[in-house]
Amino acid sequence: MSQPFIHFIPAQLSVGKKDTYVFYYALNPLSEKLERKRVRINHIQGRADRVKYGKLLCLELNEKLYQGWNPFLSDMKASGNLTVRQAVSAFLKQKQNLRPDSVRAYNSNSKKFMEWAEAVGWADKFVCLFSPDMARRYMRHIESTGVGGKTFNNYLLFQNTLFLWFVKRDYLKENPFARIDHKRVEEKMRTTIPAADRKKILEYFCSTGLDGFVCVMKLCYRLFIRPKEIMMLKIGDIDFKNGMLTISSKVAKNHHERVLGVPEEIMAYFNTISGCDPSMYIFSEKYKPGKVAKNARDIGRTWSIMRKELKLPASYQFYSLKDTGITEMLEAGVPPKYVKELADHHSLEMTERYTHRSDAKKILEWNKLEF
Repeated sequence: MSQPFIHFIPAQLSVGKKDTYVFYYALNPLSEKLERKRVRINHIQGRADRVKYGKLLCLELNEKLYQGWNPFLSDMKASGNLTVRQAVSAFLKQKQNLRPDSVRAYNSNSKKFMEWAEAVGWADKFVCLFSPDMARRYMRHIESTGVGGKTFNNYLLFQNTLFLWFVKRDYLKENPFARIDHKRVEEKMRTTIPAADRKKILEYFCSTGLDGFVCVMKLCYRLFIRPKEIMMLKIGDIDFKNGMLTISSKVAKNHHERVLGVPEEIMAYFNTISGCDPSMYIFSEKYKPGKVAKNARDIGRTWSIMRKELKLPASYQFYSLKDTGITEMLEAGVPPKYVKELADHHSLEMTERYTHRSDAKKILEWNKLEF
């Protein structure tokens, strides 16, 4: 007899001399076949009562089956039957109110994961079936693209973030990426920029009329503000009366609002734009106030042009300004805990990575040994 049901065969009651049970068939996502489930009811005393209970149980099970319930998914402790595609879509929808840069990163990583899922036929399979073996398979795919250790770790970090979000919503029981090891990444060399070269850089940008970019450099060097945070600053974030600047939680990388005292040389530039609309970005087109946020990558492009024209070392990155400022502040004797707060570091250990230079100089001053 032909069977009109695709994902299940309705529950039926079987009454025998020794065994009474309810049985039905449901689609097992692992085997992708209809498999039988059986519920014994021999524990109920009296044949008539067993039959009555069995019929009621059939009605209850069939109602659940018609509504999409799957016993195999329930055994896996997953709520519902979301596919990988649906689960990723739900994740992205919930993340749309974050910083634009964060949203772009989530969209980019999700797109890469879904392209792979489509290619291997996993996009429309139940996310609760995504196993550690599949997780390792995806990370081997990432590794095969020739990415470095740091990039590999960034992809792994995203996958852990994504699947932990799934776990919290009971889409699956455990995070399949949890046991995948990060790649070892060699500690990057911190290049500081000497005062003489900083003077050349300052003179270059002053001569080109990019006063706004000069301010951008000083915000990074003196206040340790990250490039992406700088580009998101608005004129309304400046307290002109008290000489303060607020990095809002929506802008801050760590999502923690912080208020910074602004040095006089930076306030001098801010005062030139004090009459502008508070809703305008401080640095827009040509690093002047505007309604459109400038991409933080433009900072790197502007910096690279300068570095080539002045024939400075490639190790002089824009972020070297922050490294230089932190190192020099520590060398000046400022306690690391205050530098940590200004730099918005997660831990004091992160700040103390910069102390090796100042420590080396102090040791040399104290080292009066004679051979």
